[in-house]
Amino acid sequence: MRGGRRSRSWVAFALPLILGAAIVGFQYCSADQQRVPITDREQRVGMSDEQQMRLGAQYYDEFLDESAGAVVTSGPEYETVTEVTERIVTAAEEHKPEFEWEVTLVRDPQANAFCLPGGKMVVYTGILGPARTDAGLATVLGHEVAHAVAEHGAERIFRRQLTDTAVQFAAGAFAEDPAQFRQIAGLLGAGAQVGLSLPWSREQESEADQIGLIYMARAGYDPREAVTFWQRMEEASGGGARPPEYLSTHPESTTRIEQIEGWLPQALEEYDA
Repeated sequence: MRGGRRSRSWVAFALPLILGAAIVGFQYCSADQQRVPITDREQRVGMSDEQQMRLGAQYYDEFLDESAGAVVTSGPEYETVTEVTERIVTAAEEHKPEFEWEVTLVRDPQANAFCLPGGKMVVYTGILGPARTDAGLATVLGHEVAHAVAEHGAERIFRRQLTDTAVQFAAGAFAEDPAQFRQIAGLLGAGAQVGLSLPWSREQESEADQIGLIYMARAGYDPREAVTFWQRMEEASGGGARPPEYLSTHPESTTRIEQIEGWLPQALEEYDA
């Protein structure tokens, strides 16, 4: 029809999809293939251990510069964190002996801790209250160390690269102008977040719980205390309104506790041994 909008050819539609699939396939196949310790899950990552260590050390140094005035270097809290960390790391070193394990205690009320790729850790004093005992703290540190050992950070980066590539080429296939491209890319990105990224994140959190449970047991801490710790965390949260699990990066507390209870027999064998 004259004056009408010309329809796109099938080549213009299919070419970006074919090219995108080829690039994603190449990225996936060229990445390192390995298995996660303890769970034996197959994974692919796009970073070597050395790259992860450099990335983690860079962020760690920047964080310490920003938090220099709040770093705790002595006292009972420091000694507790140092001792529990050393025992957990000893259990984990079998799987990542090359990592440069290090922990810093920071005076901050937030109940949190994290372990960067490569083994650098930060513990906030705010987590010591909910942890309550050495075993409670071992639950937290075992979980965080497990993230590093399982290379979850590198795996997230790699998966994000694959997803971004797929979204960009898919949007290019459907869009006919830049404005439409941005709109479609935004919709596809949101769909990928809910359908892929968040489930992957929850999977990693559960895996870190499982691996961390074994590490705390091997370090000499009763793994049954992990259930008690997460029950305390659930009570401390007050049971307020939270997003549904499918919109969260972490499993629901009830899901988490049920999973840990399912892994306890294996962990107790390690603990008794």
